[in-house]
Amino acid sequence: MIRMKHLILLAGACALATTANAQERYRFGGGPSGGGWHPAISAGTQILNQKLKGKVNFQYSPSQGSVANVRRVGQGEFATAWGHIGQVWQSWNGVGLFDKDGSNKDFRIVANVRAQTQIIAVLADSPIKSFSDMKGKVVNLLAKGTGSHVNCRNIFTSLGLIDQIEARYTNFAKAAQALGDRQIDVFCSAGAPFTIPALTQLSISKPVRYISMTAEEQKKVIADNKFYVPITIPKQADVKGMDAPADTIAYDVWWIAHKQMSDDSIYNMLKVIAAPDNLQQLTKTARYWRDLSGNFNALKEHKIFVHPAAAKYWKERGIDVPTEVVKGY
Repeated sequence: MIRMKHLILLAGACALATTANAQERYRFGGGPSGGGWHPAISAGTQILNQKLKGKVNFQYSPSQGSVANVRRVGQGEFATAWGHIGQVWQSWNGVGLFDKDGSNKDFRIVANVRAQTQIIAVLADSPIKSFSDMKGKVVNLLAKGTGSHVNCRNIFTSLGLIDQIEARYTNFAKAAQALGDRQIDVFCSAGAPFTIPALTQLSISKPVRYISMTAEEQKKVIADNKFYVPITIPKQADVKGMDAPADTIAYDVWWIAHKQMSDDSIYNMLKVIAAPDNLQQLTKTARYWRDLSGNFNALKEHKIFVHPAAAKYWKERGIDVPTEVVKGY
């Protein structure tokens, strides 16, 4: 029986049905408007409800992003969601942004969603060509509570610019509009993996250009943030005005689930979403799903656990899941 503090109300009904014969109900945390997670997870919940009708029901719940998702899954407010590796690791160990929360191991990893990149962009006709040109400029670091904000802040802190810019904290959609209206000079955001919908849409009418890190800047950022790796964003045909590749950093996004979810619901959730035909359909709607996998090798170093039901599913798919990272509660 699940403890009452973990029950979440869904429009007057329990988020989780506690009886074996009742339909299980779960909240799936999403992302903010204008970001890549919002359409992807919304589409995911729709196909889950179609395929698991009468067995399990998922309610899509918008959120501020990675920080909020990881915290709310850890607290049982969301049954499942996506989170950046930085926030997942901090919550697991009770450090950084989760220092006051304390270590929380009431969740498990169920899938590797994909690697994200961090995009730093300006209007194509901007005089800003490098990070050093951003001193004294208005830079949007995205809304506080999002993983993208954390990554933006980490970058500008590592490069010694955090106190030399005029920071703004608006969401993806508003930030893109502000860039187009020249109310901000620089747009910083997560890429999924190389674009973000709000910025790509803006580029159609007002071309934009990505700012590239130097090799030394990449090294500084990665030295301070061990979960990042260097990456080059190829020139994106959909981003009008992007005239060259851009060097930046990348990091993993993980799909996590709270212990309130039954083994069967986690297994069936993955069986539906990761089925090749369903995944192909989802990818057409939201490309974010394209690289979903059971690659958990990085967790051996992070010492974060995979849910046994998830491990069972991925092993049946022929994935070699490291035994040492699979553990129940």
